[in-house]
Amino acid sequence: MIIMMFKELFTKEEVKDLIVSTIAISFIFAFPRFELFFFYLIAVVFAFVFHELAHKFVAIKFHCSAFYEMWPLGLALGFLFMLLGIKILAPGAVIIRPYKFGRWGFRVTRLTVPESGIISLAGPAVNLVFALIFYPFPALSFISDVNAWLAFFNLLPIPPLDGSKVIVWKPWLWLLFIIIAFILVSRFF
Repeated sequence: MIIMMFKELFTKEEVKDLIVSTIAISFIFAFPRFELFFFYLIAVVFAFVFHELAHKFVAIKFHCSAFYEMWPLGLALGFLFMLLGIKILAPGAVIIRPYKFGRWGFRVTRLTVPESGIISLAGPAVNLVFALIFYPFPALSFISDVNAWLAFFNLLPIPPLDGSKVIVWKPWLWLLFIIIAFILVSRFF
């Protein structure tokens, strides 16, 4: 039953893209201390995978088709910036295709600004929840740190990042979320 549901929700290509992206991001976070790769792999599963799944499931809730697609150029840029000591994460995105069911079947429509804002906020919101859950535990602070960074980075109001859609929908909510993310990220520096 669970395997059938999984096959309905995810294509083989999507699963492959998620796995490759997760390993790449873990590598970027672990650099240059690769002995910590396994710990960062755990953190990235909590941060990146759940971030993308939040986008996907909220989009599905709005009757959209949604799937994760890897962006090889984004991965290459991530590795390049990693060598410079900067963690830029643009491995891919959830591609959303809005469909509405009508009398004559499905038709392509456009997402409303609130729908787009809610779908976009879902990923960073998951990251902030995990960042706050793991924040009080020093032994698990790496999970909090990865989630905080992913939330902050994605909330930047630069298209096509999530923040650019959230700020159009509700600027005050975007400001609240990015301030929380910034406070959590600031302990890195």
